[in-house]
Amino acid sequence: MTKPNLFIVGAPRCGTRSLWTYLKGHSDIFMSAEKELYFFDSDLREKQKMSMEEYLGHFSAASDQKKIGEATASYLRSRCAAQAIKAFSSSAQIIVMLRNPVDVMHSLHALALYGSEPITDFAAALEADSVRTGRERIGYREFTDFSEQVRRYFDQFGRENVHIIIYDDLEADAAGVGRNTLRFLGVREDSTLKFPRVNTNRKIRSPQLEQMLCHPPPNLLRLGALIPRQIRRRIWHRLLNLNGTIRPREPIEPCVRKLLQAEVAPKVDRLSKLLGRDLSSWYKD
Repeated sequence: MTKPNLFIVGAPRCGTRSLWTYLKGHSDIFMSAEKELYFFDSDLREKQKMSMEEYLGHFSAASDQKKIGEATASYLRSRCAAQAIKAFSSSAQIIVMLRNPVDVMHSLHALALYGSEPITDFAAALEADSVRTGRERIGYREFTDFSEQVRRYFDQFGRENVHIIIYDDLEADAAGVGRNTLRFLGVREDSTLKFPRVNTNRKIRSPQLEQMLCHPPPNLLRLGALIPRQIRRRIWHRLLNLNGTIRPREPIEPCVRKLLQAEVAPKVDRLSKLLGRDLSSWYKD
């Protein structure tokens, strides 16, 4: 069976869906039809929901493409994913997408409101999450320990096989980011490819439907078990999309942003040193 040799590993809310969509349009690249396969991040999940055979089935439609890939944004946060991917595909190429940690946490909160976060105020949600445990914990801050997370992939794959994309660059010059990524992958440049803007802020239409989709009652779970997993996920995503509309996210209060900027400054400085790039603008006004 065909094995993937390209992994977009995160971070979440940093443009991974846009890149996955972009690469899917290239004739020399096959990306799994389903994003977020969650196969190598076993430390973040209670149990493995997919067998190796099922996982490889996501790439069975690939033919002679040079690159076969998938995108799961939690692989960067996972402490075991880098090593597991290396053992599975030793010559794989890795793409990491990073963004201002304050904006990542804010965006994660906006997303979590539709399923797992009961607190609508961003600052209050961060404070509450710091003392949560188990499945109630979202882990806003853990998602943004970027220097430690990136170092794991550098250690496993070597820097030459890890491509870093900074969200600011994507915002400023998506076409340039696309060309650089194709060069890293060793495939031909394609000027017809366009970077789509996806996963913008979502506002739900029906809270009741959202609650049912995110926390289905036992009868619905039993009914869903009769439907093949891939079809079930497509239906679920379709209903989520129909129940949402796109609206601008409320900005972070200036006082909250200043506090968070001071908090993330040491993390950002460590990342700057690791990457050899000054990212201090992330915590400076």
